[in-house]
Amino acid sequence: MSAGDKNTEKNNFSAFQRSRDKIGSILGAESPRGKVMITAANWLTLIRLAVVPLFWYGFLSDSPLLRVLATILFIGGALTDLYDGKLARKRREETAFGNFTDPLADKLLVLSAYWALLIREDFSGLFILALVWISIITLREVGLTLMRILAVGGGSSLATSIWGKWKTGIQLTTLIFTLLALNLRDLLIIYEYPSSLFKGTGFFILVNILLFLCASSSLISGGLYLRGVSNLRSKSD
Repeated sequence: MSAGDKNTEKNNFSAFQRSRDKIGSILGAESPRGKVMITAANWLTLIRLAVVPLFWYGFLSDSPLLRVLATILFIGGALTDLYDGKLARKRREETAFGNFTDPLADKLLVLSAYWALLIREDFSGLFILALVWISIITLREVGLTLMRILAVGGGSSLATSIWGKWKTGIQLTTLIFTLLALNLRDLLIIYEYPSSLFKGTGFFILVNILLFLCASSSLISGGLYLRGVSNLRSKSD
């Protein structure tokens, strides 16, 4: 190998190292085992982001099997939310990327499910009511996400509060219950089992009550979040 080739190879390797370190500075963290490229917690968050388009495609398909698989994917994605934050703290691998992307992945996952339900179901005459609750939830999530982006751009970090975690828990419980109920309804229809489960107005009244709770918790946690931000700005001034 000539000297020129060796220099080119060395330069390419140096460029690779710089790119690796740049990615590591965003996705990685200093841990007891040294520098890691992507933390385990961030992998879970990235998996949750990948679930969103797969769930959307499966649940909106005409195949009952794909809708069941989409629900399983959604539940799996929701379960990752229980562990990524705990894992990051336990392994001392918290990153700015994780602090920002973890709640963003939660929002994308739940909003995809809410709007998939609106597209697929007529809510037995209660569609407008469901649309109101889901619109409130969406406006809250989009608004706070934009605030997070502005905060990160300004060099600060807005961590998720305990109220936000409670809100996410209520939303995921509502969505998992509703998705499983609709899957069961579809399977009963396929196998021609005589049942009125999860078909009538009564079921969709229950779903709207749950959506109301989701919207209420979103507004309460959002209001508390804004008050906390306002207090921080007052102290800084």
